[in-house]
Amino acid sequence: MEIELVTVEPKHVNELGRICFEAFKSIHDRHAFPRDFPTLESAIKAIGMLVHSKEFYGVEALIDGRPVGSNFLSLMDSVAGVGPITVDPGCQTRGIGRALMKDVIDYADRNNIRQVRLLQDSFNMASLSLYCSLGFDLKETVVLMEAAPSAKADKSVRRVVKTDLPAIEGLSRRIYKVSRRDEVAFVQQNGFPIFLREKGGRVTGYSMPGLFGHGVAETEEDAIALIGESTRALQPGCSLFFCPLREPELYRKALGAGCRALKVMNLMAKGPYDPPDEFWMPSVLY
Repeated sequence: MEIELVTVEPKHVNELGRICFEAFKSIHDRHAFPRDFPTLESAIKAIGMLVHSKEFYGVEALIDGRPVGSNFLSLMDSVAGVGPITVDPGCQTRGIGRALMKDVIDYADRNNIRQVRLLQDSFNMASLSLYCSLGFDLKETVVLMEAAPSAKADKSVRRVVKTDLPAIEGLSRRIYKVSRRDEVAFVQQNGFPIFLREKGGRVTGYSMPGLFGHGVAETEEDAIALIGESTRALQPGCSLFFCPLREPELYRKALGAGCRALKVMNLMAKGPYDPPDEFWMPSVLY
C-alpha cells in the first residue's frame, strides 16, 4: 500500500466530507459522545468551505487514486490551527493519520509558521499519542459545552460590524496573546454570527459560537452575558463553546446558567505558547 499526499481537490469534496462524517461518527458513537458533525451534509459543507478557502491549506491522502483521508491548517493569523484530520475508518491504523499530520507540520515549517495548535478529544488515546510523538505539548484542558439562552435580553450584547475589528483585535492580543482579527473577519464574511459586549462605549468581550468559534472577555460576567445572549439569537443546539477548566468559576457559572457539558478536550501546541489571561474560550482549532 502506497500513500500519495496531494493538495485537496474540489472534485473530492463530497468523498472527503463522507470520510469526515464516518470517521467522527465511528469514534464518537463508540464512546457514546455527541457527534461533532451530526449529519453527512454538515460534514460535506464544512469540508467544502475549507477546500474552497485560501485561508486554509488542505492535504488529502490517496491510495490507488482514491481519497482515504484529509487534513487542514488555518492560515488566517500568526497561529495555525490543525484540523479536522480524518481517515476513512476502513483504512485506519495504516499510518495515514501520521502522514497527514507530518504534511501540515512540514508546511508550517516551510512557511515559517512557528505556532501550531489543535484540540484533541481526551478520550482518543490514539490521537493523543500521535500528537505527542510529533512534538505537540498539552497546554490546557477544556470542556465543550452546549450553551443555554439567558432568561432576559441583554442590550449590552450586539452583533459585530466591520468597524469593531480594531477593538476585537486589541482584546484578542491582550487576552489571548495573539491576534485573531483575520479569523474574525473571515467568519464574518462567510455569514456566521459574531457577538460583542459593549459597556460605556467600550468593548469588553466578543464571542463566535460553534466548534470553529472562540471568544474572550474581561470578566466572568461578560463571558456569561455573551454566551447567554448569543444563544437567544441562534437555533436550539447551534450554540457551542469551549470553557477552559483552569477557569473553574466560569465553568460553575456556565453550569448554573443551564449550559451542558458534552466532553473534555485537550488544547495542544507545537512551538511558543503564551497562556491567555482573563477569560477566554478557544475554538476547535486553538
